[in-house]
Amino acid sequence: MPWVNRMRLQQANVTARRLSLPLALALLLGGCGDATAPLAQPNLDAPRHQFTPWSGDSEWYAPGTVRTPWSAGIPTLRQSPTAPALETYQLSFVVSGRHATSVTVNYLPVGDQRVGQPFLSFSVPRGGILTRPGGAPFGRNDSLTITLTIDPVNFDVDFQPSGVIFANNAPAVLTLWYENADPDCNGDGVVDSTDQALLQQLTFYYQVAGSTTWAKQVSKNDPTMPSVTSALYHFSEWALSW
Repeated sequence: MPWVNRMRLQQANVTARRLSLPLALALLLGGCGDATAPLAQPNLDAPRHQFTPWSGDSEWYAPGTVRTPWSAGIPTLRQSPTAPALETYQLSFVVSGRHATSVTVNYLPVGDQRVGQPFLSFSVPRGGILTRPGGAPFGRNDSLTITLTIDPVNFDVDFQPSGVIFANNAPAVLTLWYENADPDCNGDGVVDSTDQALLQQLTFYYQVAGSTTWAKQVSKNDPTMPSVTSALYHFSEWALSW
């Protein structure tokens, strides 16, 4: 099944996930046990990365906007001032070569919600990790602790340890939901058609190791969810921009 169709299937399950996020992911990924097929295989006919360094004005942010050093180099999508807090802003988990692994981070429930709205889903299929940091092969009996750190203001996630490489035919998959994003994308104080156009252009960018350069990553933006999904072939800092 082409990668795009697999991405569409993943997004279609988000509706069920809003009611029962763990159940929906179990249906999508086949649980956290041994997987029978790679998750969300990419379209290998397309370029893996579209290098588009950002060299925007350092004063792009509106006066008074709080910004962190992480995403200072690109105009990153921000959380709405009215968005609920997340369940956590840092999560560590163990990935094994024997089975698939998936983790999620939701917003805290509000009102009569039993489960908060989804913010992040990250999945590693069985056999997905190709090498450890430093280039050593990652075997079936190996395990690795992964830590993801979420910026509290920007749609920006840092993955550690750096240097992890995923297999071409079984990459990791990252999804961020932006329903609770600040609708004033460009920070000009007005929510208008320009902001809507920017939302339509949302895609993942990653920071190139050892530099301040950001590169554009092939992604799937589904405004009906709304969410952006991409295959990850390596660890870095990943942010939503346009």
